[in-house]
Amino acid sequence: MVYAFREFQLDPERHELRGASGVIALEPKALALLHLLVTERSRAVSKEEIFDAIWPGIFVTDASLSTAMRQIRKALGDDGERQDIIKTIRGHGFRFVAEVRETGAAKPAAQERPVGPGTKPTIAIRPFQLLGSDPAHKAVAEAIPAELIATLSRLRWVNVIARGSSFRFSADGRDTADMGAQLGAQYVVSGLVEWHARGVAFFAELSDARNGQVIWTDRFTGTLSDIYEMRARIARDLTIALELRLPMHEADRLAHVPSENLDAWGHYHLGIRHMYRYNRADNEIAAGHFMQAVALDRGFARAYGGLSYTEFQNAFQHFGQDVDHHRRLALTHAEEAMRLDPLDPFCNLIYGRAKWLSGDAEDGLIWVDRSLELNPNYAFGYYNNATLNTVLCNADLADQNVDRALTLSPLDPHLQSMFGTRALAAWIGEDFEAAHGYAERAMKSPNPHLYVFIIAAAIHTHRGETAKAQSCVDAIRAKQVPFGTREFLTHFNLRRQDRLETLVSTLEGLGI
Repeated sequence: MVYAFREFQLDPERHELRGASGVIALEPKALALLHLLVTERSRAVSKEEIFDAIWPGIFVTDASLSTAMRQIRKALGDDGERQDIIKTIRGHGFRFVAEVRETGAAKPAAQERPVGPGTKPTIAIRPFQLLGSDPAHKAVAEAIPAELIATLSRLRWVNVIARGSSFRFSADGRDTADMGAQLGAQYVVSGLVEWHARGVAFFAELSDARNGQVIWTDRFTGTLSDIYEMRARIARDLTIALELRLPMHEADRLAHVPSENLDAWGHYHLGIRHMYRYNRADNEIAAGHFMQAVALDRGFARAYGGLSYTEFQNAFQHFGQDVDHHRRLALTHAEEAMRLDPLDPFCNLIYGRAKWLSGDAEDGLIWVDRSLELNPNYAFGYYNNATLNTVLCNADLADQNVDRALTLSPLDPHLQSMFGTRALAAWIGEDFEAAHGYAERAMKSPNPHLYVFIIAAAIHTHRGETAKAQSCVDAIRAKQVPFGTREFLTHFNLRRQDRLETLVSTLEGLGI
């Protein structure tokens, strides 16, 4: 059944809202709410009914309902004042008031493409396939994907299809493309559970439902007593894969798409790719993509976070001419990201970094820690926690957190910064041998930046390695930016006076 009203068609079977120009992007919860209101249009639907139908068994506030309603009104060209299509019944709920015609299912045109500001990536998690016939093991095969749904639902930048919908599909994985099409999911997680004499093995896989490409896969083994720990590991590793690999996969997929054909999320993913290259030219390209993303969607919190990140680099690495101007912009964009989505770990972390950039490492650490409360598997959060604890001279805590970041993400794009931070933390803690080893690894990692060169120079000088220290100084001067001891200490103003004085005298002796 297709519901037609005004110039729109709501097709529940295809999970689509279509307008005159094609498919209109709507998040799954907003689409489900619109469907509920259309089918119950003969009456007003109370908020309690909506919460029970759209968020069953989950506590959400009125803000979630308001967000979904704003998306619907924007998609339909309605607003809270006219209310020509959906009326608000104050103190009760909502009623769909536009005239509706019920028609048979209609196929969209072959050349249709989504319009509007763009949508978040959507993921469906199917039940895991059980190898073996023991019915006692079936509960485990269903418990793991159910836990993955609950875990990934905490991420703010992806949509996760509810269990009631994704579990309607078979576990054997043969209908991945059809599953993605029916649920509106670009990505599908599937897996196997294999019981054997020594214990159990789990296989998990994240694939692109549009072309079948495998983005991430892993195998987890253990005994019966390890099952709960293994479930947690699968959830952790999948979360990390989504944060790092999915944006890169999307960037690869969209690399040759003309800019005018990209939606907000397309620009965002391409911006992330350039953002992590850590040079002036790519930083400018990244900022351009993020600006395009917010132009297409003013409510795109992560795109504002990306703008804050690029302005952070303009100030931190002196890519820009007016450091104070870029520092202020980094904080302004971070504040907007937090206003739009205060529960996104990335937005919290970016805000904490901007506070540190503005000279307040103590306050910045509070927001970085909050990002870890929101996502306990956030490698970028642990690395930034380590950086700020290094500034505050909590050397042991900094070392523990950078170790956690490296464990979670051993091939992270911030690898050089992670080892540089760990080197400085070890130097502050007077573990000079470890500091030297970490400094060497930082220098050998891709794209070492100005701060890594300064940290390595200080550590080489302490060891009497004059030639190596001088090569670091030469690398800094080759950047041809006004960067030296004063600029370094602006952000790494160590809180232990003895270590700060030693660092200053070392750097001044190098002529930096």
